[in-house]
Amino acid sequence: MGGGWWWARAARLARLRFRGPLLPPPRPRSGGGRGSFAPGHGPRAGASPPPVSELDRADAWLLRKAHETGFFLLGGLCVVWGGASYMVGLAALRGPMQLSLGGAAAGVGAVLAAGLLWACAVGLYMGQLELDVELVPEDEGPADGPDEAGRPPPE
Repeated sequence: MGGGWWWARAARLARLRFRGPLLPPPRPRSGGGRGSFAPGHGPRAGASPPPVSELDRADAWLLRKAHETGFFLLGGLCVVWGGASYMVGLAALRGPMQLSLGGAAAGVGAVLAAGLLWACAVGLYMGQLELDVELVPEDEGPADGPDEAGRPPPE
């Protein structure tokens, strides 16, 4: 009544079927054991990274802001589409679900609250984006006299 005979039989069949290694031997790599993307390999192995200019930094900043804005717009599309489909389904199925008017209103209110939270988040984000853009100083050259607050120019 041990029932372990099938395990010994399966192990014996596996040994007969797979006499060699189960996986093929690994191919040798040209870059060593660390892989071809490891630092120190390739045509620019000893070269230093190129200098990053202010234009590169500004371009990266704008690209990051564009991706974040696209994320918020896509999220808004999902909120609007999901909320609208939920409310249409709720209105269509209120009778068969025997849902009271107060219950349906609570569901619609929850959807509208989620949409309002999303709209507030987007509004705050856009305001922060405009604030970031407005705070970028324009290069007017060195100031010779005191600034608007009457402080002497920095040295």
